[in-house]
Amino acid sequence: MHTDKTLVKQLVDLCAMKGIEEVILSPGSRNAPLTISFDEHEKINCSVIPDERCAGFFALGIAQQSNKPVAICCTSGTASLNYAPAIAEAFYQRIPLLVLTADRPVEWINQGEGQSIVQREVYKNFILGSYELPQDPIATDEIWSGGRVINEAIDLCTRRKGPVHINIPLKENLYGTTNTSSAPKLIKEIIGDEKLSSDQLDSLATLWDNHEKILILCGQSAPNLSLQKALQIIADDPSVAILTETTANLYSMSFNGSIDRVVNTLSEAEKQSFAPTLLITCGGAIISKKIKTYLRTSNIKDHWNITEFKGHYDTFQSLTKSIYCSAEHLFHGLKNRIKPSASNYRTLWKGKDLLTEEKHNAFLNDAKFCDLKAYHIVMDFLPPLSIVHMANSTAVRYVQLFRQIDKLEYFSNRGTSGIDGSTSTAAGMAFRSDKINTLLTGDMSFYYDSNAFWNRQLMGNFKIIMLNNQGGGIFRIIEGPDSTNQLEQYFETKQEMTAEGIATQFNLNYHQASNSFELEKELEHFFSIPDNNRPSILEIFTPQLLNDKILKAYFTTLH
Repeated sequence: MHTDKTLVKQLVDLCAMKGIEEVILSPGSRNAPLTISFDEHEKINCSVIPDERCAGFFALGIAQQSNKPVAICCTSGTASLNYAPAIAEAFYQRIPLLVLTADRPVEWINQGEGQSIVQREVYKNFILGSYELPQDPIATDEIWSGGRVINEAIDLCTRRKGPVHINIPLKENLYGTTNTSSAPKLIKEIIGDEKLSSDQLDSLATLWDNHEKILILCGQSAPNLSLQKALQIIADDPSVAILTETTANLYSMSFNGSIDRVVNTLSEAEKQSFAPTLLITCGGAIISKKIKTYLRTSNIKDHWNITEFKGHYDTFQSLTKSIYCSAEHLFHGLKNRIKPSASNYRTLWKGKDLLTEEKHNAFLNDAKFCDLKAYHIVMDFLPPLSIVHMANSTAVRYVQLFRQIDKLEYFSNRGTSGIDGSTSTAAGMAFRSDKINTLLTGDMSFYYDSNAFWNRQLMGNFKIIMLNNQGGGIFRIIEGPDSTNQLEQYFETKQEMTAEGIATQFNLNYHQASNSFELEKELEHFFSIPDNNRPSILEIFTPQLLNDKILKAYFTTLH
């Protein structure tokens, strides 16, 4: 059985035919035709998550894991607005989400009808494309038009790697079903790869050879072994220094991780000698504010940004070339064309990296228990071949201070860097992963997304390590809020809650620690799968008034 709504049935069939396997549904009446047909389709896996905001981020996590489009489907009215944060994150991270919003009949919008708002193009500022299906089509041309729209929308989502919206006005009866239907018309896309010609690569290699200080900065991206191998070869060039953030998922002892540690130690004289003449950037968002500030004031002669998406991304205010191809393609194409240099630029950066590593370890060995010390301990216990998720705001910044661990994958919602949805996104990835997925989060981010646990799909491979420092600790670290009279009440929003009640409410395994000894003891068995196969929370209580002082002392010690 399936819905008797012709275009809804075509939409469901085309989703399956074009490779969409996962649909996250949220309960409602207006989307009943979609719910019935998706659930009855043998090639589509359906999950139900009541909170649409959590559902959007959960789908985001699945799409990150599978690298395939995931559909989300909700009822009409404000339900659609709750998708907005996840859609914005997907837009800026280029993650494919097919957003299906059921709507009231067109003639009843803005006429006092319940559960109705203007949904057409409601996401227009952060969506690749917005479509609306014809309402109750009868004529052949209407059905043809709707089918073409569905094909185009799904293909756009898949090809461009981002969110696409289809709004679906539906009249009652919403629960009618039938056994008869005609097969939808499938329109296929044939897409050629965007690659640089041999002449273009030769030209770039010639320009490369004119520089003796080349800095490659790698931002957020999925693990890519082929790219990593190409960069490892290029890293042998003495004129090249490669900087990677944890979210770049690129690991080599030849690369320079923990960017904030290194940049923080540069004197005014060193800043000039460390500044590149050629900056090459690839991947998505850069977390480090220190490297962005430094490079924006470095008077860089040339900046090449490698992107598969059209647009001039001038993050460092020095862009001279936008190169439209994959970073993997470019660096493989250049590695045998560039000439070795007698420069000491690579050694300059690597020497500073190793020096700060020694000071980092020395400081943490003697540090009192605090946020930084807790992360130091946790990093040593993370299981090999597992996935690490970092919540905003302090969690992702603290993890950046530690050298990337080989065989781990790192993810964070840094497309828009919002505090909302970190737990739901991690839960989504854990749902379709056979690996341990660990979310490192602060108390504010944890509580903000606590509805993530209102979810029947959670299993024992999902681990949550929450540092509870009784408020938004980030506001004691960044410059400005800590000097105001409003710090505790308005910025930090001090709180005295614990996660134990949430663990009880959602049947989660709960652990806690308040010092180094307790933390190490709990971590020894925390990552095993519990007998009840439910997620586990480890709540770490740290001293609110000591954390920022120790972190500031840490950066002072690195000099």
